[in-house]
Amino acid sequence: MNILAISGSTRQGSLNTRLALLVAELRPADVVTVVSDLDRLPFYDADQEAAGTPQALAELRATVTAADVVVVVTPEYNGTVPGLLGNAVDWLSRPPRQSVLRGKPVLVLSASPTPYGGTWAAEHLRSVLTRVGATVLPAGLSVADAHRRLGSAEPDRQVVADLADLLVETLDSAPQAISA
Repeated sequence: MNILAISGSTRQGSLNTRLALLVAELRPADVVTVVSDLDRLPFYDADQEAAGTPQALAELRATVTAADVVVVVTPEYNGTVPGLLGNAVDWLSRPPRQSVLRGKPVLVLSASPTPYGGTWAAEHLRSVLTRVGATVLPAGLSVADAHRRLGSAEPDRQVVADLADLLVETLDSAPQAISA
């Protein structure tokens, strides 16, 4: 399976990027690409879009197109998705009705140092992705206290087990959702 894991954070030592990399570690038989440089994309606006496709966007669109499933890992800023990730979704949703996200299976994960694990951001992201035509998988994982559970050299065993189970459940046990 070709899996694209997108981290919504570019911060050095990002807990969300760590979670995206954990997806790759848990899927050694698959081709997993981790993208954590969304800051390469210019801010979306119609004038920029009319001027042509930025190279970084063309590369990201090609990577999304090639993926069987996209795993998006979002931090939570002020109760929602960070602007950097929202900008990437804005670009990927264009042009309307021709988006590379249209019909693409997407699994949403989140990680936050808060006791809620970024659940608000994850729900907002699921809503936006659904609106732009992605096939948002119903399951997900929000890692609370991520600074403690993902921040050390070895991630928390329960997080690893929960993520492994989720990946098996959504990617292996429900292939019809992926191939739809």
